[in-house]
Amino acid sequence: MIRTVLAVGHDASRTGAPATLLSLMGWAHAERDVAIDTVLLGAGPLVEEFRKLGPVRAQPPALTFLQSAVAATGAGRPAAMVEATWLRRALRPAVEADVVFVSSAAALRAVPLLPRGGPPVVAHVHEMDGVLSALGGVEHMSGLLLGAALVLAPSPEVAELCARPVVEGGLAVPSGRIRHHPAPVTPPARHPRPPVDDAALVVGCGRVGWRKGTDLFVALADAVGPTVGGRAVHWHWIGGDSGDRSRADVLDEIRLRGLEGRVRLDGESEDAPARLAAADLLVITSREDPYPLVAAEAALTGTPVVGFRPGTTLLTEAGHPERRVDHLDIDALARQVVELLQHPSRGRLLASEQARAAATATTPLVAPAIWADIETAVRQAAAG
Repeated sequence: MIRTVLAVGHDASRTGAPATLLSLMGWAHAERDVAIDTVLLGAGPLVEEFRKLGPVRAQPPALTFLQSAVAATGAGRPAAMVEATWLRRALRPAVEADVVFVSSAAALRAVPLLPRGGPPVVAHVHEMDGVLSALGGVEHMSGLLLGAALVLAPSPEVAELCARPVVEGGLAVPSGRIRHHPAPVTPPARHPRPPVDDAALVVGCGRVGWRKGTDLFVALADAVGPTVGGRAVHWHWIGGDSGDRSRADVLDEIRLRGLEGRVRLDGESEDAPARLAAADLLVITSREDPYPLVAAEAALTGTPVVGFRPGTTLLTEAGHPERRVDHLDIDALARQVVELLQHPSRGRLLASEQARAAATATTPLVAPAIWADIETAVRQAAAG
């Protein structure tokens, strides 16, 4: 029934919502012969991958530069006005689409600029309280979702947030228009697992900054100590910068704690799956990240995953809810890291159970169910 989708993403980075959008739209293009027209509100390395699916209108570099420049002065209105003018033009093809798929709450700012009388909107909401507040607050975000035909949530926590009334800090989406599906994960290529050696590698992933908890990753490294069971422990953070002072602040923290030789910020990496496969452990230190794709990707490479709530939904799905660490409890998470590094066989068993759970979120398995819900919502919208 759906022949054309206008997909809207907030940028084209390799992780999170952009990767989910590319995976789902790639599946629809290949398996359902759907034409994909993409609008990207920011830049990133996945732009060329989106172009393989169809036309792409990405935010001009000059506008991105303007937004960065005014962010430093606090004078954001000029950039917002320029972006709105560009977006209205970029979104004109929406009138020819069967559905508009908005891939994150951060991209919902495009919704008021869609042509009037256009197709129904499906929104994929990955964010939680703190990010929603930064985007304008729950009341504002609830208004942007008011006319959405369907809201997709990647975790039970996000589904509950979407349904909760605004007065209770939620988005007030009618429960009948919310569907919970794990975010689609493209199965990573197979990589050989390295043998246990005299050094251990613990990795963290995501944009350097508050939301992903890079500072908590550093604190965790300090709490665990330089060696576990006679093995030196190295800590590598894989992920790009957030465009603010976060990287400098984290580097300062590393220096203050005397961890320069043990903790590294490696930047964004094209070979992230291989590096995940080479790790002894992935830790999720996010303050807000209900279903980080990297957790499923790591599990599928055979690397065990532990970390804070809410980003450890995969542990519950794998049958180990007791391993989910309460938010910001560094000492409890450090104890789990030490245990799994001291007993690699326990880590391998945990990884195998997590891999079985993560397999249900791979795109070939979860995309058909998501697409069926999208088609139902479009059909109901057409029926009035």
